[in-house]
Amino acid sequence: MEDLQKTIEHERDSWNNIFENKLNKRNKSRSNFSSFWDEDYYKKITSFVESLFNKYKYSSLLEAGSGSGRSSILLRGNIDRTLLDISPAALEYAKHIAQKFKVKDVKFVIGNIFEIPFQKETFDFVWNTGVIEHYKPSAIKMILEEMMRVTKSDGIITFGVPNFYSGPTIKAWVLKFFPGPISGYRLGTEHFYKNRILADLVINAAEGSGKNIEWLKIEYFGSPLPLESPRWMIKTIGRIIDILLPKNRFMIMFFCKFKRREIIE
Repeated sequence: MEDLQKTIEHERDSWNNIFENKLNKRNKSRSNFSSFWDEDYYKKITSFVESLFNKYKYSSLLEAGSGSGRSSILLRGNIDRTLLDISPAALEYAKHIAQKFKVKDVKFVIGNIFEIPFQKETFDFVWNTGVIEHYKPSAIKMILEEMMRVTKSDGIITFGVPNFYSGPTIKAWVLKFFPGPISGYRLGTEHFYKNRILADLVINAAEGSGKNIEWLKIEYFGSPLPLESPRWMIKTIGRIIDILLPKNRFMIMFFCKFKRREIIE
């Protein structure tokens, strides 16, 4: 538990620094997205999630470990959104994003994903992206169990991890060895797990949480090219790579739908 606490504190401090820098630069850019890559990524991921909300008539979500909360904020529809993060700076930046996109139905909560401050079965949809890869399998199982605890019996949990075989992640790995003036995200505490390992953790967490899995699926989002790639390159070379190698997209997303247990009298 001591090692886990150190990891939690490290992630809190690291993301506080990242989002404090973003807050200092928030008024320097008038664009809603940092690049075409960024805009295209969020368009596709929100479109997929919106289809789930429409299909299952969902109306509430929790992003547990939200960071900027952009994915949740950009979802269309009458959705009760709650963003939870351990970093105060992250939530301040998320407020800036919500104001930028004129989204008002958002709650901002400081909290720990290992002790989510909500009662069980509160939300239809509980998710995060770029969170669990910073933890060891035992801690990931704890996170998933907490996410499942606050998810309704017929709800969905979702999490996304970066794909090591995608352009953005390979670039971040290379930059890790060049701490100089080259800008861009660098890999730090990330672990890269095979899909089977993460899927098994979901199944084990569901069993421990008393959840009944209806289906578990994996989807891939984001261009396989680096984030700085120009629009024309993403629309040409990127599209070809995307068609030939769809599993080389940037974000690997796990979606797990639960179903209510039948009571036999």
